[in-house]
Amino acid sequence: MSEPVDSPGLPSLFSARMLLIAWLPAALVTLAHYVTGPQLHWLHDVLRRLYYLPILFAAFSHGLRGGLLLSLAVAAAYSPHAFTHLMQRDPAHTLEKALELLLYLVVGAVAGILVDRERRRRQQLHHALEEQRRTADQLVRAGRLAALGEMVAGIAHELKNPLHALRGTAEVVDGAVAEQTPERRMWELHKREIDRLEQVAERFLSFARPTPPERSDVDLRQVVERTTTLVTAQARQHRVELVVEPVADASTCRVQADEQQLVQVLLNITLNALQALGERGHGGSVRFRLDERRRGEATYHVVTVSNDGPPIPEADLERIFDPFVTSKPEGAGLGLSIASRIVEGHGGFIEVRNLGDGQGVELEVWLPA
Repeated sequence: MSEPVDSPGLPSLFSARMLLIAWLPAALVTLAHYVTGPQLHWLHDVLRRLYYLPILFAAFSHGLRGGLLLSLAVAAAYSPHAFTHLMQRDPAHTLEKALELLLYLVVGAVAGILVDRERRRRQQLHHALEEQRRTADQLVRAGRLAALGEMVAGIAHELKNPLHALRGTAEVVDGAVAEQTPERRMWELHKREIDRLEQVAERFLSFARPTPPERSDVDLRQVVERTTTLVTAQARQHRVELVVEPVADASTCRVQADEQQLVQVLLNITLNALQALGERGHGGSVRFRLDERRRGEATYHVVTVSNDGPPIPEADLERIFDPFVTSKPEGAGLGLSIASRIVEGHGGFIEVRNLGDGQGVELEVWLPA
């Protein structure tokens, strides 16, 4: 977890912590200056040096803003005592006091600049570590999917051979089973189960051997529009509102990709959201948003699909893209796995997170610009 970064607003410069470690010590040193007589030359020298401590504390807490602001405040507070006869005058030489004032500003600025630079480096390191973690997670997921894909391809191939034989046998026997008989009803059930097994085998093969994308210039707005059109009936059935947020810049919507495969990706994600909202029983909304973002040195077009359904258990967040992982009794658990492989085939990736306070789930499809 990254360390908290101070708010850039001015109110944070006058927080309780800043008052305690910077403003109050500076005020006490100033008061001591004004009440100390000129005969105590050594004490004035000590007090002038004590100003550096609150200046450094302010710079460490708020960087350049804090260091400069407190050094300017110290200079303004100390100047009447240094150059006028207000209450007591600092007995030091005028040049010495002027150089001390200049040094307050230099120390505040230099310390603040160094602190800001160190914070930027820490943020860059944090972002680099996050990117490394995401890349490692994607590589692990890709390796796991590839290994499972090889296994599934073998299983699906072995299933299809006997299924073809069963299909051929069913076509031969079909005419021998009379209509309007109890056997016919069982025979129709037998044929439907063969069809279902063939569909399952095809889904396994589509996961194991994804088709390479046929890239063309694709407008992501059209992909979202096609997706919402395809799921309109299901959304109405589940009383779910489909919301497409407007795009300010059309240039953020064009990618080189396979449009059919991207529709399949968004369709799988949206259907999962509709099913989750349908299980809740009182509707909701699914929102689509398009924008452009940078990660590291790369630029991505991001399609965000969010819903206000129940959150995904934290333990399952990293597993939802694994094959055969599903919470639905009738599901094969391949929809999001296939979507993930398609996006990875385009050089992108998918991220999922729960929105705060149980407000729903958000999936982001990142595609290289």
